[in-house]
Amino acid sequence: MNKQAIRKAFFVCASIGLVYGALAFNVQDRFSMKRTYETSVKKAPKSLNVAVPGAEREPSQQAPVIAGSNPSIEPSLLIAVPIIAYSIKEGLIEKDGMVLVKKTEDPSSVYLKKPLDILMDKDREGLKTLSRIIGKKNMEAFLTREGVKLPDSSLPFDTLAGTGYSVDRQVLAALYNKYVGDGFDPLMPFVAGGFEVSRKGGRFEIGRTREEKRSQAGQESAAWTMPNLSGLSMRAALDRISTKGHLIRIHGSGIVVDQYPKPQERVAKETGCILYGRTYQK
Repeated sequence: MNKQAIRKAFFVCASIGLVYGALAFNVQDRFSMKRTYETSVKKAPKSLNVAVPGAEREPSQQAPVIAGSNPSIEPSLLIAVPIIAYSIKEGLIEKDGMVLVKKTEDPSSVYLKKPLDILMDKDREGLKTLSRIIGKKNMEAFLTREGVKLPDSSLPFDTLAGTGYSVDRQVLAALYNKYVGDGFDPLMPFVAGGFEVSRKGGRFEIGRTREEKRSQAGQESAAWTMPNLSGLSMRAALDRISTKGHLIRIHGSGIVVDQYPKPQERVAKETGCILYGRTYQK
């Protein structure tokens, strides 16, 4: 064998040896080059708000408080005024336009009336006609936007007549202040459902009607304060309280040593009184 053949055999064997050595020591993995890519993260534009899923929180609202009374009432026809005022503002009805009203029980009987006259007369047939003209969807959208929740099965007339749902009195007053202008002053004070709306100092207020106020005042005036009768003779004690016209029971005789109600207690008209004399044995 000549030298050239020996040299070729040497290189072949060396190459084979290198291949086996590379496989044995995992040289390919150690020296291989891998191209890395930076993961791109898309950020939301600053002008957009990204909603993060999570538990929804109800907005914390402090319920308005009206001292001495329930703040929510069935609005009755009080709600009709701001609804109609809003409808006039939106062009759904015309303030000075004549409304053709048909009586339900007698369709052949028709008459013309302005919206404010319908309100002033509390014309039921006229209000039914206005509720149909304005439409249930328009009234519901208006009230929902103003924070008034209606029952699912409410009819258009019930919505305008304010029956079957409740409204906070402060919310109702806010509707008047927002939508009811000076053109509605001939209606004021507007009375319905035991309440009245009146304008005072440029702002609307909602309170009980004068009749109910007088009734409450009468009930309060009928109440009286029980005097201290201890130490008085039974006759003198009777003279002190007999003019109140209440049922008075006497136990024992002589000087009054105890009484019911106790001194300085407020006594309603129907409350009975009991006097205990010195001779009474408990």
